[in-house]
Amino acid sequence: MSVICNLSQGIEDKGIAIGEAREKTKIIIGMYNKGFILEQIAAAIDNDIKVISAMIKSRELELV
Repeated sequence: MSVICNLSQGIEDKGIAIGEAREKTKIIIGMYNKGFILEQIAAAIDNDIKVISAMIKSRELELV
């Protein structure tokens, strides 16, 4: 029974992480579309500029 509980907890944790990542990407793209520069987005999200840039580029590629 413990194994099943641990498995379901792992699935739930993964789902939460995916949802948080999607929300963060949505915020980053929204800021970028409103004219924020990468440095501003990185400071607001508290993340590296390279990570922010990669997220924006990958999102732009999805739209092509």
